[in-house]
Amino acid sequence: MMLEDDLRAMLRERADAPVPAPDLLEAVRGGIRRSGRRRRAVLVAAAVLATAVAVPVAISGDRPPAPVPQEPAPADPVAGWQRPRLDLPVFPLTPGWTPPGAGTARVGRVGPNVLLIYGDSADRSMELSVGPKPADWWVEGEDRATTVHGRPALIRTLDADVYQGNRPGDRYVGVRWQLADGRWAQLGSGSRNTEAEVLRFADGLRPVAMPPTPLPFGIATAPPGLVLQTLTTDYLCLAPPATLTDGESGRGICLGLGTVSGQDEPSPEDERLTIGGRPATLESSDQGPGTLNVRLDAKRLLSIAVEQADVPLTRDQLIRFAEDITVPE
Repeated sequence: MMLEDDLRAMLRERADAPVPAPDLLEAVRGGIRRSGRRRRAVLVAAAVLATAVAVPVAISGDRPPAPVPQEPAPADPVAGWQRPRLDLPVFPLTPGWTPPGAGTARVGRVGPNVLLIYGDSADRSMELSVGPKPADWWVEGEDRATTVHGRPALIRTLDADVYQGNRPGDRYVGVRWQLADGRWAQLGSGSRNTEAEVLRFADGLRPVAMPPTPLPFGIATAPPGLVLQTLTTDYLCLAPPATLTDGESGRGICLGLGTVSGQDEPSPEDERLTIGGRPATLESSDQGPGTLNVRLDAKRLLSIAVEQADVPLTRDQLIRFAEDITVPE
């Protein structure tokens, strides 16, 4: 029964009374409350019915399927690596004279010693080293005393027919002396430079610093904390700072640019890869990943080798390192 029916029935029952009974308003209010309860009951029943109908439908497949657990993404092999901030070496001396055709000098490093390298011409190649330790003579030869800038020096010479690897007419000439500050300077020439030219070059050196030269490779990312342990014209090594006391090259991660030859054909055991869209091979090694060779073009070969005792790298890390190397054309 609706609210209007309740009200109509009560009015008919009391139509003969002169005034409304005092409880009429309360009876009306009671009817309103009963009506409200009925309406709420109907709404609740409808909601329950809707739920009872909807649940089987949802179970039957209308609800989106539960997400499939995803496999965790593989860890980044070079997490924590960064672009290396390398302090390029500055050479402390400037030549006042160079042999004709010597070409452009590059500043380099091997351990604690800084280098000045003339390698543009095979006929006039030279290398000058300055540092706390004397450099290697390269060869055994005849020594005799001389002077450079009025200071005692030792000169070593060797004929080409004895010096393995030289061409007919080449001659090894090396001179070693000590600077006023106690550092050792050593100049070596294994080409067509004469003894007189080598000594003239050494005597013409002035105590004026030469600015650094750019790296032969672009290195986008590397393990943190590495420094430039070796740098020459087309070769460099990144290694921990402790290796700077070692006068030998080849510490840490080393990159070299060479010429493709028949001897560079990969071994059948080598792994074939593609690095930056270029064919590459990874040599096998019991100590970890071996040398990675990337053929840049028909003539040039980029080789990356790792001294695992200095910088332990996994196979994936070595590949990722190589992918971020750029070589100028």
